[in-house]
Amino acid sequence: MRLMSWLHKWPRLTKWAAVGWICGVPMFVGGCYDRQELEQQAFVSVLGVDAAPGNLIDCTFRIAQPINPSGGDSKGGMEPLAGKEPVTVRARSISEAMVIAGGSIERTVTFSHLSLIVFGSDLAKKGIQPYIEPLTRYREFRRTVPVSVAVGQAKDVIDAFQPMLDTAITRIADGVALVSQRTGVAPVCRIQNLIDGMENPHEDAIAPLYSLNQYVKGSSLPDKPGLSYEAGTVERLGGNPVDWMGAAVFRGDKLVDTLTGEDCIYLRLLQGGVHHATLNLSDPEDPSRDIGLELHKERPAEYRVSLTNPVKITASVPMDVDVINISSSRNYVDPTARAHLEKELDQQVSTRMQSLLKRLLVADQTDVVPVSKAIRGQFSTYQQFAAFPWEERLQNARINVRADIHVRRFGVQTEPVQQRA
Repeated sequence: MRLMSWLHKWPRLTKWAAVGWICGVPMFVGGCYDRQELEQQAFVSVLGVDAAPGNLIDCTFRIAQPINPSGGDSKGGMEPLAGKEPVTVRARSISEAMVIAGGSIERTVTFSHLSLIVFGSDLAKKGIQPYIEPLTRYREFRRTVPVSVAVGQAKDVIDAFQPMLDTAITRIADGVALVSQRTGVAPVCRIQNLIDGMENPHEDAIAPLYSLNQYVKGSSLPDKPGLSYEAGTVERLGGNPVDWMGAAVFRGDKLVDTLTGEDCIYLRLLQGGVHHATLNLSDPEDPSRDIGLELHKERPAEYRVSLTNPVKITASVPMDVDVINISSSRNYVDPTARAHLEKELDQQVSTRMQSLLKRLLVADQTDVVPVSKAIRGQFSTYQQFAAFPWEERLQNARINVRADIHVRRFGVQTEPVQQRA
């Protein structure tokens, strides 16, 4: 009887259970009560951080806004606000600058679409660790955001930056990073790379340099002879007033040295990160002329480190190259001439890389390659490796770098152009 009574009531129980489910579920899954529409947010696309008096910082925000694809631009994306200049706020930290900016920006400041962070060189020399904290804790800061260092004030670089081709502000940093990887004249550094350089033992970080070009706004280039691969002094007219070339070298969280764009190409060879790049060297038969080489990755650089006193470091850097330019019109196709060319190029590249590695390891006491990876296998535990006084032992290290260039091709034309008699 009880079973029959229960079965008789089943339809009503099912109905009320369904009603309760329908009414109760929205209370648990509804999460839009505190949402913010796009029109209520100020998207910071570029963040600049400079040193200010009294241990304060100046945070510069370049603000972008989303484009509605249905509004006439089918591409969509993010555009800088037309006619709006970057906003600079003085505060004790980046997070405090966000709060203060809320008193003059009529939307909520958000970093969810941040595409670039620029530290001023004065601040970088003092140390950037206090300003890395919010970048690691606040969820709106992605650790993949590129980081750079400005020669001078980050505010000036952000104010002057005028892209030549891209209109979507969020694509500019990605484009710069892609070009830097292909040409090798500047490194690519992200927030996580800086953190690794501060936390991992015996490793340091490098970041690209940005600088205002002193010639772009002029009407002519200087008459003095010379060639610069240094951001700010690259001799060119027109285009973006800002150069990105060379690298800022960090020891821990402090800027201790800067490299030129040409140095960065050799550093990438030492790091083993070159897939394709172009290098110009002096012609062995006519030093006033140059030979252009297109580099292809052959094998990573190999390091052998002997932990004697002094430490002995030997690096072998194999390179597979195509000759793309012989401005002296010398013919190096003959096997004997090719062997002589390879030997002379080996000497030039070896000298440059050895000088650079000594500068970084001995003079700067920074390991941005890092060479220290080659000594890990000589320690039984990670604690022993971390405790080893690597930086101290580098002060009198003996360093030898040997390049091994293999000329594979001479371009699409084997022999030089022959002039008429």
